[in-house]
Amino acid sequence: LSSAAAEAKAPPAAPPAQQVNSFPSIVIGPNHALSPQGSFAEAQAAFLEPPQDVVESLLDQLIDRKVGVVAHYYMDVELQGVLHAVKRRQMELLHRQQLEEEDGGAGLDGGASSPSGGTARKIPPYPLVTICDSLKMGDDAVEMCARSNVSSVICLGVDFMSESVSAIMSKNGYGHVPVYRATAKHIGCSLAESAEGDNYKAWLNKNAEGERKSLHVVYINTSLETKAISNSIIPTITCTSSNVLSTILQASHQIGPKELQICYGPDTYMGDNLVSLLDAVISSGWSDERIKADLHPSHDRSTIQSLRDNINVYPSGNCVVHHMFGQSVVDTVNNDYKDAYVTAHLEVPGEMFQIALKKSLDDEGVVGSTSNILNFIERKVEAAAGEIGVGSSQEKRRLQFILGTEAGMVTSIVR
Repeated sequence: LSSAAAEAKAPPAAPPAQQVNSFPSIVIGPNHALSPQGSFAEAQAAFLEPPQDVVESLLDQLIDRKVGVVAHYYMDVELQGVLHAVKRRQMELLHRQQLEEEDGGAGLDGGASSPSGGTARKIPPYPLVTICDSLKMGDDAVEMCARSNVSSVICLGVDFMSESVSAIMSKNGYGHVPVYRATAKHIGCSLAESAEGDNYKAWLNKNAEGERKSLHVVYINTSLETKAISNSIIPTITCTSSNVLSTILQASHQIGPKELQICYGPDTYMGDNLVSLLDAVISSGWSDERIKADLHPSHDRSTIQSLRDNINVYPSGNCVVHHMFGQSVVDTVNNDYKDAYVTAHLEVPGEMFQIALKKSLDDEGVVGSTSNILNFIERKVEAAAGEIGVGSSQEKRRLQFILGTEAGMVTSIVR
């Protein structure tokens, strides 16, 4: 697959990022000791251990007011540091409460056992704070309502995220629970906004007017208005970066790979990267059996080729953050980090995606969603730790991971 990936058609190159000689990094040592390398990493590391009084005060207010907080991985590190600590503290108190109840107690009393002392209280069983990707934000909000009986939810993310959270809550019977945004002002997203103009509607109308059956697969990182308008023009289904591949595979199977045109938008890089991935599968000589086992049980080489040939990608949409992964970044990865694991979100430009795709074929990297990236890093660290057990003769080594997405992910990875 390595050579196939290299031969796959590359999407348009991103503009050069600022010149990069080495990447800022946080080295995690024994007992979670942190050693930041570079001024940017130092600034991030400074917020990973927030003041305890801030943590206790926020948790106290969330419990008393029955408020839940759902935040995206990309929130600023100074905010994420506090939120992670609040969640950790809640789980510590919950565990202590459960132990006391097993011993016949009635829950936490005042003093050091409770967030702020005072009267006895019950610690909610489901975390009142979660940090996750845009789809799980809605799922977690539902769980907060169902299991921790929150009366309101604060959504920390861009506008389409609060819309999605509210819609998912309503679908699950919690439409009466208010969802609050961080500010009354517009919180925009360049990717979502690229689907809100006349160009996107024109692209949809052009595909809808054709004789072929067409399905619009729209990225979840768009507004509810975009989704509704799109569905009035052409049948539309929403996907995430975690399930976009399985979504187009299933749709192609159900309607017919030769009959169905997949119109993917608005993220041009993600669409082109999906095509590139399918090119790699075809060019590498994957057998029908492997395709059925690893991709979809109802597909083979012939249907994958038909699917690849029938994907129409919107040509003018991208996220400004992922747009920065240009040739300068790629050159630094190739020249200075050859032995590192490379991760890349599906939204990054093709040059960065190709590096991670090649690496992923040997399990030396991953391409996918924020959750895919986090799970890959966790798996690699756990595997390396397992190799160096007590009395092991294995030589210790430092794992390196290139984070090919927004730097806000660092907090969740370190924690």
